[in-house]
Amino acid sequence: MNRSGAKSVIVFLCLALCLFLGQLLLWDNPANGAPRTQEVAGHHLAEGEALVVTVPGNLSWTDTEMEVTAGQEIVFKAAGKISLQKGNPQAECGPEGYDLRTVQQPLPENNLGSLIGKVVISVMMSVDEKTGEEKKEEVAQFFFVGAENRVEMPAPGRLFLGINENVSGDNAGEFKVSITTVKKDDR
Repeated sequence: MNRSGAKSVIVFLCLALCLFLGQLLLWDNPANGAPRTQEVAGHHLAEGEALVVTVPGNLSWTDTEMEVTAGQEIVFKAAGKISLQKGNPQAECGPEGYDLRTVQQPLPENNLGSLIGKVVISVMMSVDEKTGEEKKEEVAQFFFVGAENRVEMPAPGRLFLGINENVSGDNAGEFKVSITTVKKDDR
């Protein structure tokens, strides 16, 4: 990553942290419909430890229940097939995705249906005063995984894996993903 790219990431993280802390300190009062933070318990993998996660094709995101740190290197290896349209054999793809890109998918520069990841930095919950409906907003960093990839985590937070598609309810199949933390001496 070049120097200006690193500065952009640092600025983004600082802004996200300021937003999160501002929301937490000033508006954390669910009684009046104001946003509140949602805390989720997760676990950390020891260096060199592996975890296998099933990522269903019909869910946008799957929680790995894993907490990561910024700069931590993780190796992903995925196998399996999903269908981007249940019952349509022409719409099947592996973790590298279907050779099609749209501006509506989370990572428009990568293939539709490819395996992707995100690190959720913070989650804010708010309640609509009129309807009582809860709304969830999150600050997250996205990245490409594919069939096999070694990724430096872009931020500290909770790791999720998903499908590079905004409408996943009509999908079928699944990916099996091995997640292995890299030992410091292997970097």
